[in-house]
Amino acid sequence: MPIASQYAILSKDRKTLVLPEDVQSWLRGVDRFVVVMEDDGLILKKAHSQLTLEEIVTREKAPLSDEKLNELIRESRK
Repeated sequence: MPIASQYAILSKDRKTLVLPEDVQSWLRGVDRFVVVMEDDGLILKKAHSQLTLEEIVTREKAPLSDEKLNELIRESRK
């Protein structure tokens, strides 16, 4: 897929992000995503895992290590 050269638009209530049509078509068939924020960047990845984030990360467990987080991201890409 080529890099989209259009802007996404944030709704007035700041709760919805409207994506360009080519990005929307890329997202068809997927309803869960991994969102990674780093500095001024935002990465949106399709999540193919059947586990919810709540099932993966709970308050009773220690925070995920970088290795475990990377492993979960790799698994979600499959």
